[in-house]
Amino acid sequence: MPESIVRNRGQAMNSRLDIDISFCWPIAESVTPEEGLARLREAGFEGIELWPPSLEKFGAQRWATALEATGMRCFQLCPYFDFVHGPERIEQSRADLLAYLEAAEAMKCERLRVFTGPPWGEGVVGASEATEEQWQAAIEGLREFCDVAAQRGVELCLECHEGSLMEDAPSALRILNSVDRSNLTVNLQIPFPNEDWRVSLEKLASHTTHIHIHNWTEGPGAGELTFLSEGVFDWLPVLERIRRERNHASLCLSIEHADHHGRHDPWETARRDGPYLSRLRGASLRPE
Repeated sequence: MPESIVRNRGQAMNSRLDIDISFCWPIAESVTPEEGLARLREAGFEGIELWPPSLEKFGAQRWATALEATGMRCFQLCPYFDFVHGPERIEQSRADLLAYLEAAEAMKCERLRVFTGPPWGEGVVGASEATEEQWQAAIEGLREFCDVAAQRGVELCLECHEGSLMEDAPSALRILNSVDRSNLTVNLQIPFPNEDWRVSLEKLASHTTHIHIHNWTEGPGAGELTFLSEGVFDWLPVLERIRRERNHASLCLSIEHADHHGRHDPWETARRDGPYLSRLRGASLRPE
């Protein structure tokens, strides 16, 4: 049985940071939850981060059954909330929140990803573009959503992403400090635009519970996405810093964009990145 199944989330063992290993789904259109979860477990993953198309396609109950059967977990569900385009969008987001909390309960998932609005395409509102009214709507909406989610034991995790109100460390901290809820955390996705990753880490390590982990051929955010073991970025200092900031806590490392924008087969990424993440975790948890 994977170690993550017998650990209690948020309770560190031997006074250390708990690290879980996850994979963003969908992985392939034709793969069923049962088949895909079993294959990911064989590659060393302990669970998944589930995006809306696949949740809607198979339904929460089938996912719940498949997760239990394979001994895997759902570490994060990924709705798309919108607080910055008026009352109608906020009301739709309220309905989405309740639906995702129901799905989270069925799947024993304790984390929902949060955007403040569409992070790409039409209607993008970044931190530097937002009006004070949009900032206030997002802050009030997130405060309300955090309180509702807390009643179900669920945290909301801000995905730090260009085109959102948390697209760099200062904007993310403005949201975190203004909302002021213990179940609002950070999904770190470095590098941020126009910000050195070390600065981002310094400011946000203590708030980080989830990481979209990537690597690149030429440096942080530079060149092509590639397998973790073949990129030039060293993630170990990142994990060691979070360990120091968040001892007695949990962190999930989640593989995102496993096809590397069409360059590689996602299953090959899973085969390579699963063992690599296990080694990285082991290195980051060694006594200092």
